[in-house]
Amino acid sequence: MEERKRVYLVGGAGAGLGSALVSLLASRGATVVASARQEKSLSRLEAAAKSGSWTFRPVVADLKNLAEAEALVSGVIREFGHLDGVAALAGGWMPGSPLIHESSERDWEEGLSNNLRPVYCLSHAALPAMIQQGGGSLVFVSATRAVRWAGTAAYGAAKGALVELCEKMAHDYRPYGIRVNAVLPGNMPHNVEPTARPGPAPRPRLRDTIETGSWEVAHAISFLLSREAEWVTGSTLVVDGGRSTGGEEQRA
Repeated sequence: MEERKRVYLVGGAGAGLGSALVSLLASRGATVVASARQEKSLSRLEAAAKSGSWTFRPVVADLKNLAEAEALVSGVIREFGHLDGVAALAGGWMPGSPLIHESSERDWEEGLSNNLRPVYCLSHAALPAMIQQGGGSLVFVSATRAVRWAGTAAYGAAKGALVELCEKMAHDYRPYGIRVNAVLPGNMPHNVEPTARPGPAPRPRLRDTIETGSWEVAHAISFLLSREAEWVTGSTLVVDGGRSTGGEEQRA
């Protein structure tokens, strides 16, 4: 029997990591649906998709809006019949003082909302479909401890909460065959351009054309979404080039 094509949803694909992850998944033959809040954030991915003959669907959606997240997931299921994995990338750095007494109430609310609510909305929308189909994979993006501590109180609290949420959901949804994992990146560039390498084995020449950092994190997310990680759940994977250990990554 022919193996069905993998279908992935990348939520919050407007920044550098989203471009890298969509390029990686789609160039390897998966169907990828990617959302961003603005259409212009998806235009570069559409151009790469056309160049690489990817199966790609861009969708403009605000993932802090539950109704829009549910419509996004429903559209994937309606068009492709199943959803193998969701990468929740929406969120981001919050400028401001790291001291909570110097943070306004608005800063606090926005920091939590921007970094936690999209994960809630995407999970709430995708999990019923995954339960019905008998499994699936969710991957969250938190941050290393050094990055969390350098940020605002709200940013650190939200990204730390994602670590706990990952472990709790991995426990709660294991009986349904659903895996939940998280990556903890260090600082990443945000000027990553999507890229495609046409040919019988489509795979971007990552290190030749693109800044490192986002690509390494994208590889980690790709692994956690894949069948190769079927025995991995509740994992929080640090991808920071060794900086959290006080050193630098040794490259060949």
